[in-house]
Amino acid sequence: MTFTVAPHLNYFTIPLKDFVAARPEFEGFGVCAYIFSHADPAPRILLLQRALTDSMPGCWEGPGGACELDTDKTLFDSLVRETLEESGLHVSHILDLVAVDCWEHHRRSGGKIRIAKYSFVVEVQEALGSSAGKQQAVPTLQIPVHLEPLEHQKFDWAVKEDVLLSIRSPNGPYRFPLPLVGHQAPNILRAFELVEQRESRKEWSKDPTPLNSRYPLRDSSQSQH
Repeated sequence: MTFTVAPHLNYFTIPLKDFVAARPEFEGFGVCAYIFSHADPAPRILLLQRALTDSMPGCWEGPGGACELDTDKTLFDSLVRETLEESGLHVSHILDLVAVDCWEHHRRSGGKIRIAKYSFVVEVQEALGSSAGKQQAVPTLQIPVHLEPLEHQKFDWAVKEDVLLSIRSPNGPYRFPLPLVGHQAPNILRAFELVEQRESRKEWSKDPTPLNSRYPLRDSSQSQH
């Protein structure tokens, strides 16, 4: 799978085994992709609802999962693979780092591992088309999302207002994982912020200048069960 990386993210292209070896305090590594549609007046983010038979049943999140040291050459290869497996979409460009989250995960078999998760804003091939030689956004509902049913049961293209409503009120359309596990809700808002900054400067997909001067490293004091 071919994809490009914004220059300010080139550090993450080092071999995954070297990346992991430089962080011995973590036993597990994960990734998350935030994908946006730009066909509507306001950007929409792809959210997937976890299957009721999986952990955190019914919660909404971006595509992502665990890095595979034996098969993934880099962290970005993990990101691209997980995005394809969970949404059927092909990452074409990795734009910005949203956040780095870390927490302790208690295994059902006993023991615990410390996890670091890296979340990025990405573009996917299926969201962009061309007409008369010009690139244009594919209509949101025409982007062909394909779910892995054992992991996710629904998907939606959410606007920022509905994400905010879901954070502030139980009457919102989305339920997110616990704040101390992966920080999904604030990361989604941070992804919107990065995209809005790009759009306001009319630089979306053209200028790789990093817009997030701070890469928040969050630590969770409670464990995921």
